[in-house]
Amino acid sequence: MSSSLDNTVRLWDLRTPSTRGLLNLPYSGVVAYDTSGVVFAVALNLYSKILLYDTSNFDKEPFQTISVDDTALARISFPVRPLVMTSLEFSTNGKWLLVGTSGGTHYIMDAYDGYMLARLTGHQPLDPKQPLGAQPTRLISGEEVCWTPDSKYVLSGSEDGKIYIWDIASRGELTPPKPGRDADTLQPSVVLDGHVGPTRCLRFNPRYAMLATASNDLAFWLADSGNADTEDRDRDGDGDTRMH
Repeated sequence: MSSSLDNTVRLWDLRTPSTRGLLNLPYSGVVAYDTSGVVFAVALNLYSKILLYDTSNFDKEPFQTISVDDTALARISFPVRPLVMTSLEFSTNGKWLLVGTSGGTHYIMDAYDGYMLARLTGHQPLDPKQPLGAQPTRLISGEEVCWTPDSKYVLSGSEDGKIYIWDIASRGELTPPKPGRDADTLQPSVVLDGHVGPTRCLRFNPRYAMLATASNDLAFWLADSGNADTEDRDRDGDGDTRMH
């Protein structure tokens, strides 16, 4: 799947040279498949909306529309600075949608009901602040935030070159905020020294405990699998490796 500046989303079949489908939009979007390939999401910054489509009926109306409204931003400036969504990624458990932005906050949304469940802060944004009233525009941000394969952590690059890790599993069940309240704000549980320059791209291998990060150079990371504190790293007994 690809999104283009000509305001289209194209579905590709790698076995053929032509597109499988074409979706015309009013504005250039950011796209992502869910892990099952049944649903895909399209984020439209002009409207601060995320549209969910059924892959088998992509030419129909979206079956769900999610509004990405961060009420906490309204208390920082007025009018509210544009929230620029630069990436989308479904968690492997299918429950959550990670929304990366060009600002100092990433978001975890409920992939079914569309509620904002958590605000991830603490990192330094890659893109500069956009002027008040300006049309939201994606610049260099977009590849610096992702889930781990077990959906227990979110990792993000940063302007300062560090790698920020939020422990989502330790929060237990993520729940929507009560009426009139903001979504919970989470701070990083671990910060790793990454690159000399800004960490612009970050991706986890879906099959192995290996992370790749990129700035002006490329680095590969392996999870510490030492046996000295294995019990501490795997308290829930599911065989995964904790990140430190």
